[in-house]
Amino acid sequence: MPLTAYALPNWVLGLGLVLAWVLIGLAAQALFPRRWREQASETDRNVVLASLGVIATINSLLLAFSAVSVWESFGVAEQAVQREATAIAQLGRTLALCDGAPARLARERLRAYGRSVVTREWPAMLEDRTSVTTLDAFDALFHALGDVRPDDAAGAVLLAQVWTQANDLISHRRARLQASKGKVPGTLWAVVLVGSVLTLIPLAAPPVSASSRGALLLLAVALGLIFHFLAAMDRPFLGSERVTPEAIEDALDTLQRFAPRTPVPP
Repeated sequence: MPLTAYALPNWVLGLGLVLAWVLIGLAAQALFPRRWREQASETDRNVVLASLGVIATINSLLLAFSAVSVWESFGVAEQAVQREATAIAQLGRTLALCDGAPARLARERLRAYGRSVVTREWPAMLEDRTSVTTLDAFDALFHALGDVRPDDAAGAVLLAQVWTQANDLISHRRARLQASKGKVPGTLWAVVLVGSVLTLIPLAAPPVSASSRGALLLLAVALGLIFHFLAAMDRPFLGSERVTPEAIEDALDTLQRFAPRTPVPP
Protein backbone atom coordinates (compact mmCIF):
# COMPACT_ATOMS: atom_id res chain seq x y z
CA MET A 1 0.00 0.00 0.00
CA PRO A 2 1.23 3.56 -0.71
CA LEU A 3 2.36 5.47 2.37
CA THR A 4 -0.23 8.19 1.68
CA ALA A 5 -3.04 5.68 2.31
CA TYR A 6 -2.01 5.39 5.96
CA ALA A 7 -2.64 9.10 6.51
CA LEU A 8 -6.37 8.44 6.06
CA PRO A 9 -8.66 7.64 9.01
CA ASN A 10 -9.14 3.91 9.45
CA TRP A 11 -12.84 3.99 8.53
CA VAL A 12 -12.14 6.01 5.37
CA LEU A 13 -9.52 3.50 4.23
CA GLY A 14 -11.87 0.58 4.95
CA LEU A 15 -14.85 2.19 3.23
CA GLY A 16 -12.73 3.08 0.22
CA LEU A 17 -11.47 -0.49 -0.19
CA VAL A 18 -14.95 -1.99 0.20
CA LEU A 19 -16.40 0.43 -2.38
CA ALA A 20 -13.50 -0.30 -4.73
CA TRP A 21 -14.20 -4.03 -4.62
CA VAL A 22 -17.94 -3.47 -5.08
CA LEU A 23 -17.19 -1.40 -8.19
CA ILE A 24 -14.82 -4.09 -9.48
CA GLY A 25 -17.53 -6.71 -9.01
CA LEU A 26 -20.22 -4.64 -10.73
CA ALA A 27 -17.82 -3.79 -13.56
CA ALA A 28 -17.00 -7.47 -14.07
CA GLN A 29 -20.70 -8.29 -14.25
CA ALA A 30 -21.42 -5.42 -16.66
CA LEU A 31 -18.48 -6.18 -18.95
CA PHE A 32 -19.00 -9.94 -19.12
CA PRO A 33 -19.96 -10.93 -22.71
CA ARG A 34 -23.76 -11.08 -23.02
CA ARG A 35 -23.54 -13.59 -25.87
CA TRP A 36 -21.92 -16.16 -23.61
CA ARG A 37 -24.74 -15.77 -21.07
CA GLU A 38 -27.35 -16.31 -23.78
CA GLN A 39 -25.63 -19.34 -25.29
CA ALA A 40 -24.40 -20.97 -22.08
CA SER A 41 -25.84 -24.40 -21.36
CA GLU A 42 -26.49 -26.02 -18.00
CA THR A 43 -23.16 -27.84 -18.31
CA ASP A 44 -21.37 -24.53 -18.83
CA ARG A 45 -22.99 -23.10 -15.71
CA ASN A 46 -21.97 -26.15 -13.69
CA VAL A 47 -18.39 -25.75 -14.90
CA VAL A 48 -18.49 -22.09 -13.84
CA LEU A 49 -19.71 -23.03 -10.37
CA ALA A 50 -17.05 -25.72 -10.03
CA SER A 51 -14.38 -23.25 -11.14
CA LEU A 52 -15.67 -20.77 -8.58
CA GLY A 53 -15.22 -23.33 -5.83
CA VAL A 54 -11.64 -24.15 -6.84
CA ILE A 55 -10.59 -20.52 -7.33
CA ALA A 56 -12.28 -19.41 -4.11
CA THR A 57 -10.52 -22.15 -2.15
CA ILE A 58 -7.08 -21.26 -3.52
CA ASN A 59 -7.65 -17.55 -2.99
CA SER A 60 -8.95 -18.13 0.54
CA LEU A 61 -5.71 -19.93 1.40
CA LEU A 62 -3.68 -17.04 -0.02
CA LEU A 63 -5.73 -14.48 1.91
CA ALA A 64 -5.45 -16.52 5.10
CA PHE A 65 -1.68 -16.80 4.67
CA SER A 66 -1.42 -13.04 4.09
CA ALA A 67 -3.61 -12.25 7.11
CA VAL A 68 -1.57 -14.50 9.40
CA SER A 69 1.66 -13.02 8.04
CA VAL A 70 0.70 -9.39 8.68
CA TRP A 71 -0.75 -10.23 12.11
CA GLU A 72 2.46 -11.99 13.14
CA SER A 73 4.53 -9.04 11.87
CA PHE A 74 2.37 -6.66 13.89
CA GLY A 75 2.86 -8.81 16.99
CA VAL A 76 6.62 -8.95 16.45
CA ALA A 77 6.73 -5.14 16.19
CA GLU A 78 4.74 -4.72 19.42
CA GLN A 79 6.97 -7.22 21.18
CA ALA A 80 10.14 -5.45 19.99
CA VAL A 81 8.91 -2.12 21.39
CA GLN A 82 7.93 -3.70 24.70
CA ARG A 83 11.32 -5.40 25.03
CA GLU A 84 13.22 -2.22 24.18
CA ALA A 85 11.20 -0.33 26.79
CA THR A 86 11.96 -3.02 29.36
CA ALA A 87 15.66 -2.84 28.50
CA ILE A 88 15.65 0.95 28.97
CA ALA A 89 13.96 0.64 32.36
CA GLN A 90 16.29 -2.14 33.53
CA LEU A 91 19.43 -0.33 32.39
CA GLY A 92 18.28 2.88 34.06
CA ARG A 93 17.61 1.13 37.36
CA THR A 94 20.99 -0.60 37.32
CA LEU A 95 22.80 2.65 36.55
CA ALA A 96 20.96 4.28 39.45
CA LEU A 97 22.66 1.78 41.78
CA CYS A 98 26.12 2.68 40.50
CA ASP A 99 28.13 5.39 42.23
CA GLY A 100 29.91 8.29 40.57
CA ALA A 101 29.35 11.05 38.06
CA PRO A 102 29.96 8.81 34.98
CA ALA A 103 27.02 6.57 35.97
CA ARG A 104 24.78 9.60 36.46
CA LEU A 105 25.83 10.97 33.08
CA ALA A 106 25.12 7.60 31.44
CA ARG A 107 21.67 7.61 33.02
CA GLU A 108 21.00 11.09 31.61
CA ARG A 109 22.19 9.93 28.20
CA LEU A 110 19.84 6.95 28.46
CA ARG A 111 16.91 9.28 29.14
CA ALA A 112 17.98 11.50 26.25
CA TYR A 113 18.03 8.46 23.97
CA GLY A 114 14.54 7.39 25.08
CA ARG A 115 13.15 10.90 24.54
CA SER A 116 14.74 11.01 21.10
CA VAL A 117 13.13 7.67 20.18
CA VAL A 118 9.70 9.05 21.09
CA THR A 119 10.02 12.56 19.65
CA ARG A 120 12.41 12.11 16.72
CA GLU A 121 12.71 8.49 15.65
CA TRP A 122 9.02 7.59 15.82
CA PRO A 123 7.93 10.35 13.40
CA ALA A 124 10.85 9.35 11.17
CA MET A 125 9.66 5.72 11.13
CA LEU A 126 6.19 6.92 10.09
CA GLU A 127 7.82 8.42 7.00
CA ASP A 128 10.16 5.46 6.44
CA ARG A 129 13.22 7.59 7.31
CA THR A 130 16.22 7.21 9.62
CA SER A 131 16.65 9.54 12.59
CA VAL A 132 20.30 10.61 12.71
CA THR A 133 19.64 12.53 15.94
CA THR A 134 18.50 9.37 17.71
CA LEU A 135 21.44 7.41 16.36
CA ASP A 136 23.78 10.08 17.74
CA ALA A 137 22.01 9.90 21.12
CA PHE A 138 22.44 6.12 21.11
CA ASP A 139 26.17 6.47 20.38
CA ALA A 140 26.50 9.09 23.12
CA LEU A 141 24.91 6.66 25.57
CA PHE A 142 27.54 4.01 24.86
CA HIS A 143 30.37 6.53 25.09
CA ALA A 144 29.07 7.46 28.54
CA LEU A 145 28.79 3.81 29.55
CA GLY A 146 32.43 3.34 28.58
CA ASP A 147 33.45 5.85 31.25
CA VAL A 148 31.71 4.00 34.10
CA ARG A 149 34.28 2.33 36.36
CA PRO A 150 33.65 0.06 39.38
CA ASP A 151 34.98 1.12 42.79
CA ASP A 152 34.69 -2.29 44.43
CA ALA A 153 33.57 -5.89 43.85
CA ALA A 154 29.89 -4.96 44.06
CA GLY A 155 30.47 -2.22 41.48
CA ALA A 156 32.15 -4.73 39.16
CA VAL A 157 29.09 -6.99 39.36
CA LEU A 158 26.81 -4.04 38.61
CA LEU A 159 28.98 -2.96 35.67
CA ALA A 160 28.83 -6.44 34.16
CA GLN A 161 25.05 -6.30 34.45
CA VAL A 162 25.04 -2.82 32.88
CA TRP A 163 26.83 -4.08 29.77
CA THR A 164 24.59 -7.14 29.51
CA GLN A 165 21.52 -4.90 29.58
CA ALA A 166 23.12 -2.45 27.15
CA ASN A 167 23.73 -5.27 24.68
CA ASP A 168 20.11 -6.35 25.13
CA LEU A 169 19.07 -2.78 24.31
CA ILE A 170 21.07 -2.96 21.07
CA SER A 171 19.29 -6.18 20.06
CA HIS A 172 15.81 -4.87 20.85
CA ARG A 173 16.45 -1.57 19.09
CA ARG A 174 17.62 -3.45 15.99
CA ALA A 175 14.50 -5.65 16.15
CA ARG A 176 12.24 -2.58 16.34
CA LEU A 177 13.93 -0.88 13.39
CA GLN A 178 13.76 -4.08 11.37
CA ALA A 179 10.06 -4.50 12.21
CA SER A 180 9.37 -0.92 11.10
CA LYS A 181 10.48 -1.84 7.58
CA GLY A 182 8.36 -4.99 7.42
CA LYS A 183 5.58 -5.13 4.84
CA VAL A 184 3.77 -7.57 2.58
CA PRO A 185 5.91 -8.15 -0.55
CA GLY A 186 4.62 -6.56 -3.74
CA THR A 187 4.54 -9.96 -5.45
CA LEU A 188 2.19 -11.35 -2.81
CA TRP A 189 -0.05 -8.28 -3.09
CA ALA A 190 -0.24 -8.81 -6.87
CA VAL A 191 -1.01 -12.53 -6.57
CA VAL A 192 -3.72 -11.98 -3.95
CA LEU A 193 -5.24 -9.14 -5.99
CA VAL A 194 -5.39 -11.16 -9.21
CA GLY A 195 -6.73 -14.20 -7.35
CA SER A 196 -9.49 -12.11 -5.77
CA VAL A 197 -10.51 -10.69 -9.16
CA LEU A 198 -10.61 -14.22 -10.58
CA THR A 199 -12.90 -15.19 -7.69
CA LEU A 200 -15.38 -12.51 -8.75
CA ILE A 201 -15.45 -13.47 -12.45
CA PRO A 202 -17.36 -16.78 -12.08
CA LEU A 203 -20.08 -14.94 -10.14
CA ALA A 204 -20.24 -12.35 -12.91
CA ALA A 205 -20.82 -15.04 -15.55
CA PRO A 206 -24.40 -16.22 -14.73
CA PRO A 207 -27.41 -14.26 -16.04
CA VAL A 208 -27.96 -11.03 -14.14
CA SER A 209 -30.59 -11.43 -11.43
CA ALA A 210 -31.21 -10.20 -7.91
CA SER A 211 -29.68 -13.34 -6.41
CA SER A 212 -26.56 -13.37 -8.63
CA ARG A 213 -25.95 -9.66 -8.07
CA GLY A 214 -26.51 -10.05 -4.33
CA ALA A 215 -24.00 -12.91 -4.14
CA LEU A 216 -21.51 -10.87 -6.15
CA LEU A 217 -21.89 -7.84 -3.88
CA LEU A 218 -21.53 -9.94 -0.71
CA LEU A 219 -18.31 -11.48 -2.00
CA ALA A 220 -17.01 -8.05 -3.04
CA VAL A 221 -17.73 -6.61 0.42
CA ALA A 222 -16.00 -9.58 2.08
CA LEU A 223 -12.93 -9.10 -0.12
CA GLY A 224 -12.90 -5.38 0.67
CA LEU A 225 -12.97 -6.07 4.41
CA ILE A 226 -10.15 -8.60 4.15
CA PHE A 227 -8.02 -6.21 2.11
CA HIS A 228 -8.74 -3.50 4.68
CA PHE A 229 -7.38 -5.76 7.42
CA LEU A 230 -4.29 -6.56 5.35
CA ALA A 231 -3.68 -2.89 4.57
CA ALA A 232 -4.22 -1.73 8.17
CA MET A 233 -1.75 -4.29 9.54
CA ASP A 234 0.73 -4.24 6.64
CA ARG A 235 2.91 -1.48 8.14
CA PRO A 236 3.03 -1.96 11.95
CA PHE A 237 4.14 1.62 12.63
CA LEU A 238 1.77 3.34 10.17
CA GLY A 239 -1.97 3.98 10.11
CA SER A 240 -4.61 4.25 12.80
CA GLU A 241 -3.83 0.80 14.23
CA ARG A 242 -0.08 1.42 14.45
CA VAL A 243 2.25 0.44 17.27
CA THR A 244 2.77 3.46 19.54
CA PRO A 245 5.77 4.50 21.70
CA GLU A 246 3.64 4.30 24.86
CA ALA A 247 5.79 1.52 26.36
CA ILE A 248 8.95 3.60 25.96
CA GLU A 249 7.20 6.64 27.45
CA ASP A 250 6.27 4.51 30.46
CA ALA A 251 9.91 3.40 30.77
CA LEU A 252 11.01 7.06 30.80
CA ASP A 253 8.48 7.78 33.55
CA THR A 254 9.96 4.89 35.53
CA LEU A 255 13.44 6.38 35.17
CA GLN A 256 12.15 9.70 36.39
CA ARG A 257 10.62 8.15 39.51
CA PHE A 258 13.53 5.85 40.34
CA ALA A 259 16.15 8.25 41.69
CA PRO A 260 19.85 7.37 41.79
CA ARG A 261 21.14 5.88 45.02
CA THR A 262 22.29 8.37 47.63
CA PRO A 263 25.78 7.48 48.88
CA VAL A 264 25.87 6.36 52.48
CA PRO A 265 28.16 8.66 54.52
CA PRO A 266 31.13 6.92 56.18
